[in-house]
Amino acid sequence: MIQTVDTTAGPDPATEIRNALSDKLLSTGMITSPVVERAFRTVPRHRFVPEGTPLEVAYNADDSVAIKRDTDGVIISSISAPFIQARMIEQAGLGPGMRVIEIGSGGCNAALLAEVVGPFGLVVSIDIDPEVTDRARMLLEQTGYGDRVRVVQADA
Repeated sequence: MIQTVDTTAGPDPATEIRNALSDKLLSTGMITSPVVERAFRTVPRHRFVPEGTPLEVAYNADDSVAIKRDTDGVIISSISAPFIQARMIEQAGLGPGMRVIEIGSGGCNAALLAEVVGPFGLVVSIDIDPEVTDRARMLLEQTGYGDRVRVVQADA
């Protein structure tokens, strides 16, 4: 039996909204370098937010997404807003082959950093909370960054 590919179907919705986010970050000057643009167009941010989070929320340029709350509902861990991630990475002046340490391990920013420093760079992501590091490690593994990011549970 011959399998066919439906070429009438459009791009994956997550890819479309990720590209729209990247376009917005470029147009507002949050992204200024090709390496950071490529990272934002590549990393599947929606895979790092809690399950069931709508794509529009995951890829909103201006909002962080809570990944852990305490017993009173107070946010104690989150994925930073994309505009903040973009500016921090741009301002750090990172590039291929560099080594970088990240304090706070949501996983998504570590994946962006891994894209920026490339296969010969090193990203170490540290968090004090073992639930956060376990989650980050699992999600990085699932998204193909497990061998490019070292996640460490420690008091940084």
